[in-house]
Amino acid sequence: MKKIERCQLKDFNEGDIAFIVTITKENMAPLIKEAWGLDWDKSFEERYVKDLRYSGVVKKIYKGDKLVGYCWFSEHDKDNEVFINSIQLGKDYQGKGTGVQVLKLIEHIALNRNMKYLSLAVQETNLNAIGVYQRFGFCEVSRGNGSILMRKLIVRS
Repeated sequence: MKKIERCQLKDFNEGDIAFIVTITKENMAPLIKEAWGLDWDKSFEERYVKDLRYSGVVKKIYKGDKLVGYCWFSEHDKDNEVFINSIQLGKDYQGKGTGVQVLKLIEHIALNRNMKYLSLAVQETNLNAIGVYQRFGFCEVSRGNGSILMRKLIVRS
């Protein structure tokens, strides 16, 4: 049986923007177009990068010495939650357990910050991601504007 290499989260820096834009556009442009009818144009990209830079925490995802993706999350103290804005993985790392590893790492961060919930929004058309989130324990809270709001109660074991 092949051993699954563990992923690590490392701090983001400005030099990572080009990688983040490339991987996000590759993964999300078709979903954004399908769910919201929006094109990933220069204006959309600029708003995304501005939001990424100035809200929440961005971490690069590594497998060994290979940069394979990133995650971006925010703490919402009033809701006692960590809200996952985005988890993006390169195509070669999707469907191989890396996303679940990242979810576990974010859950660990949330627990260490005494948060009670993990929350996220996912496009209704992103069936693969919805399945991963459901298997990880997320439940649907609401739907609107082509997205599903999902939440997971987290507890220290």
